[in-house]
Formats: sequence, structure tokens, C-alpha cells
Amino acid sequence: RTLASSTDQQAPERAPAGPPPGRPGGYGYPAAAPSAGPTGAPPMPSAPPPGVRPGPTPMGSRPGAAPGPAAGGRMRHWIEINGARHQISRPTLVLGRSTEADVRIDDPGVSRRHCEIRTGTPSTIQDLGSTNGIVVDGQHTTRATLRDGSRIVVGSTTIIYRQAEG
Repeated sequence: RTLASSTDQQAPERAPAGPPPGRPGGYGYPAAAPSAGPTGAPPMPSAPPPGVRPGPTPMGSRPGAAPGPAAGGRMRHWIEINGARHQISRPTLVLGRSTEADVRIDDPGVSRRHCEIRTGTPSTIQDLGSTNGIVVDGQHTTRATLRDGSRIVVGSTTIIYRQAEG
């Protein structure tokens, strides 16, 4: 279980999150040069539209390359809270204020078991009967489909949902 504190959210003057100085970036990527924008995952590769099967390998593609998620490839899922990454390694992840939650959010506006993220095709988020509800990409809702970069607000905490091949 991990703890995400909402107290850091009110500090916009804080330096961008990243690995300690002198250490390489996380998840096998080199550390990015500091920038004004938020740090994030590498860009998503293009994929066929949902329901369309990948066709023959185009010329110039690497032979023997790993298949994409539609053909049984592996997709990584994680959330970012106040610059901290929390890997989603199971089919479901419960967020809340309780020590029983998979990711604990220290925010008085968050219920003990506030919401649950389910990874899959597509990944979804479900409110678990919280007092204050969830907002996904600006819409107050009880259930939503998540995409890479979706912004989830619980209490006064903003969570970014991320996914990428690998």
C-alpha cells in the first residue's frame, strides 16, 4: 500500500518531479531535461482503431517485434498523484483514505474506499459510493472509461491515469 498526500498539491513553485539528481529516470527511460511542462510517459504508438485487427506487417517494420495490445501484447498502467507514480500491477486498484485502500490518499475530501480503477480494454473507473464523487476529464460521474492522460479528481486531489505499451 502506498500513501499519496494532498498537501503538496498547493505548491506550484515546487520543482518538477523526477529522480534524485545524478540518477537515471524511472521505468528504464533516461532522465528528461527539466521543462516547464509536466513529465510523463513516452508518446503512445499509433494503434489500429478499436475492433480492427492489425493487418500484415508493413514494410520497414522490425521483424519479430512484439505484438501490440490488440494481438496479446502487454500494456503498462499507472497513476500519477502529486508527481509520484503508482504502478497498477493488478486488474483492480482501490483509491481512498483508508489504510485498506491500495493507494491511500491523505485528503479529507476522499472517502475511505473512494473509487476503483479496473485495467482492461478499455480501462474504467468506478465510484464506490463515496461522499463527494469523482470527476473524470471535467465531468462529474459515477463510472467512466479511462484513456491515457485522463484527469481524475477525488476530493481536492488530481490523479492522472497513464498507460503505455511495454
